[in-house]
Amino acid sequence: MTSFKELYSKFRGLLQQSWLTNDVAAHFGPMATLDSMFKYLWSRPEAQQELLPPPGNLRISRKGASESEKFRNEGNRLYKEKKLEQALLAYNYGILAAPHPGLDGEVVGSQHEGLSLAFANRSAVLYEMGQYKLALADAERALASGYPSSKRHRLHERRAKCLQAMGKMEEANAVLEETLTALATLSLDEKEVTAAKNSISKLKSKCNEKQNTTPASLRYQHVFYTGQPHPPPVSQPQSDLPCLSDAISIQYTPIRGRHLVANRDILPGEVLVQEDALAATTKLDATLRSHCSTCLRRCPAPLPCPTCSLVVFCSEECQSTGVTGYHKAECGVLPALVSLQLDPAAALAFRVLSSTTLPALRAKVSALLDEGSGSRPMLSVQRDYRMLYHLEGHATARTESQLQETAAIACVLAHILFQNCPSFLMDDTGNLSAISEEDITLVGGQLMRLILGLECNIHLTKEALVGTAVMNKGRGQEVGWSVYSALSFVNHSCVPNTLSTSHGKVKFLYSINIIPRGAEITDSYGERYVSHTRTERRTALQQHYYFCCGCAACQADWPLFKDIPEKPSLRCPSCFQALAGFTCRLCDISCTSQATTQTGIHLYNAPDILKQLNKAWHDFLKAAVQIQKGNVSPELVEMVVTLMEILDRYTVYPNQAIINAQEALMACFDLMGSVHFLPIAPKQK
Repeated sequence: MTSFKELYSKFRGLLQQSWLTNDVAAHFGPMATLDSMFKYLWSRPEAQQELLPPPGNLRISRKGASESEKFRNEGNRLYKEKKLEQALLAYNYGILAAPHPGLDGEVVGSQHEGLSLAFANRSAVLYEMGQYKLALADAERALASGYPSSKRHRLHERRAKCLQAMGKMEEANAVLEETLTALATLSLDEKEVTAAKNSISKLKSKCNEKQNTTPASLRYQHVFYTGQPHPPPVSQPQSDLPCLSDAISIQYTPIRGRHLVANRDILPGEVLVQEDALAATTKLDATLRSHCSTCLRRCPAPLPCPTCSLVVFCSEECQSTGVTGYHKAECGVLPALVSLQLDPAAALAFRVLSSTTLPALRAKVSALLDEGSGSRPMLSVQRDYRMLYHLEGHATARTESQLQETAAIACVLAHILFQNCPSFLMDDTGNLSAISEEDITLVGGQLMRLILGLECNIHLTKEALVGTAVMNKGRGQEVGWSVYSALSFVNHSCVPNTLSTSHGKVKFLYSINIIPRGAEITDSYGERYVSHTRTERRTALQQHYYFCCGCAACQADWPLFKDIPEKPSLRCPSCFQALAGFTCRLCDISCTSQATTQTGIHLYNAPDILKQLNKAWHDFLKAAVQIQKGNVSPELVEMVVTLMEILDRYTVYPNQAIINAQEALMACFDLMGSVHFLPIAPKQK
């Protein structure tokens, strides 16, 4: 296992030994192009000596019948001991390790029997865990993978039992009828035939019973629940761009650049954006075997790659998308990528380029260069390479050492693409393209451009963690990285009015405040003001995004959460300072009724608002208890939103109450995204 950091350290050591450090650094800076930086570094003999991809540990991705059998045997032992969760994991690994016939119509042979046995074993444990739909699918996969004919009647019986549990009695009866007919063709002795017929007869009698479904076992909810099947829909989507709400539009100013603006007053809890990723990848660690490489959702009962044992898919659809698409190039080089321990931007940049071909990349970049940079910014949601090409990477603000390191990782990844990814070199006729020096510079320069742009625009893909009693206080665990088009228009604020949540690789952006018409839509690129000081926030933003934040929290240097008033105070509608009772002594205004002063100030009935606030707070406390347990519903969300609207309209900002309400709303939307229930801890004796 050799990481990129180790490769780069050796490279830098060679430069120092040769007294070339300053000479190399002179080729990196704001006056040089990315292509020229890469071309220079690639030409250095020290780079060709040290910046080479490691082979990686090939054992982590290999398949083998004996390896699969070991996992199956371990699963059988655990299954007999009723350790179903551990047995499921063992069978999963047995499926990943088993030789596979592929997805292109390869004839199933005896060498694939291990795969069919593993699917059959997993079908049994899934049935015991109350996951009838998954068990049925695995039983059918086992039959399609060459399950031994002498045992097939047992799988058909399990299929029937699954269908009965799902309330599909007619389908179950049809399966049993076919199984009875097929018994005569099997090489079974009389005792086995009699036993099979008796078992089938008992199952057939159940088909005449009332068609009631059997619910999945709640005991194993933490294993199989991965969140709601679909992310929350956009509130009133635009007709021509359904990923965006009609409440927002894309605008441009020289200072703010491209950004999103509210077309109307937006209330808390509205979904403003729901967008699928332009490119996404799981973390290059154990997550490869726990989350779908295509959609980034957790896979309790995964499907394998036909060629390697390192990645998983959650469905046949995701499996086909991966195997025929992005994973075609990555399959053989994943051990090397895992060994390199790439930063998120580098890993995603490799996914982007390995998903295309060299001839296609030539054409794309040539067309973009013909377009020119222009003076008119792109104010539309693009779902092609053009959007990735134009991501702002702040190359001119980077230090020489940052640019040199980016060129170095581009050298390593370029070697992988040219030497180990034949699909990247294929032309439209299926032949390998000849590689020129210009091609090498093109690929290296594009890798650098993507890495820099993605570093400033990448999104973490997370799943919420829910314990047995309390919602995890963090915002979940990181499972992958992704990039988006519409969401790249959202600027930062340390006091954002929106936040985003992951549903696999789909992101949805929702409001956490009342956003008045004409206001900019903002998200947080890092930490919010409640947890980090202005100096800490500005330093981090300058280091990672190359700007100094000027949001309200930074301008006024708002205090941390612990120093913010706990109890909300009603505010004056004129100066926004706290009322003394129901009166503002500074403005000489009494807020005891709804009226408009001669100067146009709209008053409100403070005593009535205070009653509404007390009731909303009482309801919120009840809702918060349920949300902390991992429960979410429209009613709970409404209780939170009701409190937030009152606090936002009538109280002095900031206050702990509205921050707590925002945290509860964040938890609600996290629970509407990808979710992982933590294992149930054993009770202490």
